[in-house]
Amino acid sequence: MRRKSKIEMQKDVVLSSYIPCVCLGSVLKQFTIMNVEKFPSSIRKKLSDMQFMANRGFLFLILSIFFGLIISDALAQETALYTPADKIDVLSEEEQLPRTEWIWAEQTVSENLRSKSPDRNTIILSGKTEQPFTGLAVGWKLEDQSINPNEFALQIRSIAQGEDFGGWTSSYGYISPQESPSGFYWAMLYVTESGEAHDQFEVEIEMPAGVELQEIRVTGADARLRNGDDFDNVEQSKEASKSYDMPEIVDRSGWWGDLPPSELEPNYSPTPIDISHALVHHTVTVNEPANPAQVIRQIWDWHVNDNGWLDIGYNFLIDHEGTIYQGRYNPNLEQTDVQGAHAGAANSQSVGVALLGQFEPGAQPAPGQPQALALDALVKTIGWRFTQTGIGSESSGYIAGNFLPVISGHRDVSATACPGENLYQLLPDIRSQVDTGESEPPEEVVEFPFELNQNYPNPFTGETTISFSLDEDLRVWIDIYNVSGEKVDRIYDEVTEAGEHEVSWSPTGLASGVYFYEIGTESYRLMKQMIYFR
Repeated sequence: MRRKSKIEMQKDVVLSSYIPCVCLGSVLKQFTIMNVEKFPSSIRKKLSDMQFMANRGFLFLILSIFFGLIISDALAQETALYTPADKIDVLSEEEQLPRTEWIWAEQTVSENLRSKSPDRNTIILSGKTEQPFTGLAVGWKLEDQSINPNEFALQIRSIAQGEDFGGWTSSYGYISPQESPSGFYWAMLYVTESGEAHDQFEVEIEMPAGVELQEIRVTGADARLRNGDDFDNVEQSKEASKSYDMPEIVDRSGWWGDLPPSELEPNYSPTPIDISHALVHHTVTVNEPANPAQVIRQIWDWHVNDNGWLDIGYNFLIDHEGTIYQGRYNPNLEQTDVQGAHAGAANSQSVGVALLGQFEPGAQPAPGQPQALALDALVKTIGWRFTQTGIGSESSGYIAGNFLPVISGHRDVSATACPGENLYQLLPDIRSQVDTGESEPPEEVVEFPFELNQNYPNPFTGETTISFSLDEDLRVWIDIYNVSGEKVDRIYDEVTEAGEHEVSWSPTGLASGVYFYEIGTESYRLMKQMIYFR
């Protein structure tokens, strides 16, 4: 049973005192009425005056209590709204990124949960540190690990000392305990805009009612370079080979910076793999970062020190200017790939290539379009690997139980919006570019004969509306998928006239969490994400 807060207990005390006061006032009033004729007129006048003053005083007392309760409740709730951590550790070892770790224990979490709706609870956390951070990792632990991470919705924001908080950045549970040796759920990595250093944050975590968190952990790491210049390091560490037309790639030393020297060439043995597919990702970080090397360090720190993985999950990363970075450690980079940690069961058959940025409309950080130079580098990277292995870029094959094009998106093998619609819709052209050997990316995005809008409201309870528009008469269907990739409903399937249309959907018998809605025709498909709360 949830404990009452101090505010709730104060209300009980005041209200329990109020009831006897009302009863006593009523008794005194009846006594005066019954006995007033027994007193002389002079006394009766004084009693009448006293009763009038008593009534005014009593009314004033009640109003004072009432408004005082409201004001004190509001002030106290404002003060108690943000829950400070039970434990704060500041870590500044020379061989690690400077880090601060905030921990909220089970009892603190339980006492500060608030009801947001009949089926959803929320807790708002706050933290400060003398050790600035450029990114935040948010994780939580619970005994029931069967709950899907997408059932947790987050809002995150941060500032530097002396500044005012701005808007929130939305996030959600992304990594399950089964995927993380830490045993925690983890949200998507939060990176400060432009990579500037902050020292204060606020985080709201919303979850299904009845969920009992055992611990919440927030880690802030400072990925800025302490000495030297990232751009010089990147230029000096580019290497290329004539074998298999290997493109120019920045090796790990170019972005490594102040990460542990012992992990640059770690002592674990990476697993060589024969790839059948290339899987394309986006990193869900700010578009066109001022310092891409810093962002990659931040991702490495999150993957290794928070998630508990051996190394950064991606095999390669590409920035908006088309610079290609080696990700996961691979001592035989020119000849073969190694197994990464980027797509679950598909890891053992695929090379993972991630573009820095966020390319999903309606998501945060603000979505962008993949830059031409980045797409050019993506074509070169995949083309190089496919030339080595003899894979035809427009062929298809089985991977993780799915028969898919050999160049596919993360969403094709996992229930995720990755690599974002703005990048995903370009994959047919990427396949064609790799197949023909051309390295010039398409100048325009694929033209779809329809437009799919973000559902509203979103998140939603009860009912939501999905709107779309057609350029021509088409047979259109709309399917709903859960985070496991299973189709849970088909809500529309008709030959539809050109123009704007709306379809309403009310989930029945479905759990709270993240769902995906996909509009399809004979030749095209588009998918977007939505969040449902029961």
